[in-house]
Amino acid sequence: NPKLEADRALDEVGLRDDADRDIAGYSKGMKQRIKVAAALVHEPLVLVLDEPLNGTDPVQRARLISLFRHLGDTGHTVIVSSHVLAEVERMTDRILAIVDGKLAAAGDIGAIRAAMADIPYRLKISTDDTRTLASRLIQEPTVESIVVEDGSIHLATRNLDAMGLAIAAITRDIGVTLTGYEPEDESLESVFRYLVERR
Repeated sequence: NPKLEADRALDEVGLRDDADRDIAGYSKGMKQRIKVAAALVHEPLVLVLDEPLNGTDPVQRARLISLFRHLGDTGHTVIVSSHVLAEVERMTDRILAIVDGKLAAAGDIGAIRAAMADIPYRLKISTDDTRTLASRLIQEPTVESIVVEDGSIHLATRNLDAMGLAIAAITRDIGVTLTGYEPEDESLESVFRYLVERR
């Protein structure tokens, strides 16, 4: 039944209550969502979307991202083209990175970053005794560089696993408390920047 299919698609994008309004009066975000509904009404196995979150508010974005992930989890292929990489990262576990019209990398973000063995990982470490920990870390063979800035340690290493084990052992041995440990370059945006710089 076409009416039921249309209602289902409108429900999925949160526009059922606005179905009787003139589309010309929709906001930009609503127009984006009605385009997604139009694509969904035919229950496609493959959905190709260009900047589907453009113009949507944070609530609409979250709803669409959840919908796209659900579609992927239920056997659909959702292909999204976007320049807002943080949003792409929230939508998918697998990416195709295209630089200058050519495929630069494919796979999950962590695997693509791990394949860049020539680029050291960057970590931001916070502790209750920055200087003591930094002076001890600089002695580690896996550390390539250290900068202490704004009360945090920023270091580069090519062996993330060994570095994590070393930091755990060192903080325990010297009696400092680790308050933060975060990769600074494992986001999709960082990985894409590295891919662009390599060309």
